[in-house]
Amino acid sequence: MPNILDYIDWRGDLSFEKDPFNEVDGLILAQLSYIIFDNVLPEGFDTSITIRKAAALYDPDKVDQKLKFYSFEKDMLLLAALAASKRFGNILLTGYIDRTDLKTALQFSALTCIFPDGRKYISFRGTDGSIAGWREDFNLSYMTGSPSQLCAAEYLDNNFTTDDRLLLGGHSKGANLAIYASVFCRDELVNCIEKIYDYDGPGFREDVTKTLRYKKIMNKITAIVPQTSMVGQLLDTYVENKIVNSDENGIFQHFSYSWQVRRTRFDYADEYSRMGKYLNKVMDTWLAELDDKTRKIVTDSLFDVIQASQKETLTEIENNKFSSYTAILKAIAKLSPERQKVVRRALSLLFASGRETLKENIESAAQNVKFRPSQFLPTLKKN
Repeated sequence: MPNILDYIDWRGDLSFEKDPFNEVDGLILAQLSYIIFDNVLPEGFDTSITIRKAAALYDPDKVDQKLKFYSFEKDMLLLAALAASKRFGNILLTGYIDRTDLKTALQFSALTCIFPDGRKYISFRGTDGSIAGWREDFNLSYMTGSPSQLCAAEYLDNNFTTDDRLLLGGHSKGANLAIYASVFCRDELVNCIEKIYDYDGPGFREDVTKTLRYKKIMNKITAIVPQTSMVGQLLDTYVENKIVNSDENGIFQHFSYSWQVRRTRFDYADEYSRMGKYLNKVMDTWLAELDDKTRKIVTDSLFDVIQASQKETLTEIENNKFSSYTAILKAIAKLSPERQKVVRRALSLLFASGRETLKENIESAAQNVKFRPSQFLPTLKKN
């Protein structure tokens, strides 16, 4: 089945006037924010350049190897395809920002795409390969108002007016940021937001979802997840998810290039896969067992250990396995007895949740099978 790169080949010659903006376009621009545009895009909003010009200026060889995320090669194909297309090539890019701070667990990046009709799509980057980014994702389980969430709301507040027509979107954590910014931006901007695109993003704690502001923007959210979604089923948005088919398995379904496209929409499935249902129940059960204090201790312990490798990205750890893993093992041994006890308890609860859910699935399947002994006995011939 085709993906977003194939879609650009099909629809790339059609302007947005002839073929209106759709959910597939939204994912493409959400994925665009993963590209590291340092020294290519203007950081402020005073100037802008087209996607076509950005592609001409972009030199992938100048990107630090440790920053080349899992999708880097396909992102380069995406940028080239967008630049060559009539549909996307003349979209203006502006307002680029990229901040990472390991000490405060901040990983935030965004850019703004301006369409010929003046509408603006604010694209928030999801979790990249930085350890700071992954730590912040885990922080969402016990806190509201993470560094990147606050940056997202500030980005919206400081750079847009009531004259703007806004679309917001993001993939993975970027989707969470798009929704958070919509909830916590200044009051007069809410009516300027036409649509929010949530592509397999984690949800929120109840101190967000129960607010009147959240309930006001819920009907603007389009939420799309793959069949085996794990990230998009963390916490909750209370928005009905549309389930897209993917040509990958397991966690790799999270990545945009695996999502299947049918003309101007995604190719949708009727329900989650068995693994998707299983993961959802395991994570819900596990998180329900842990209070915020325990979640924080587990997160801090895990990432204090990982940061002992003195590496800033997962790529660096992967490329320096021996030294990184040696440092991590030493750090584990140095955890205080209290932290070790909390981490062991959390892990045992996770495994117990997994076993219980698996047991329930097996028992449920067994009840739906009609047992006939003759199926397992040799056929007896009558004499």
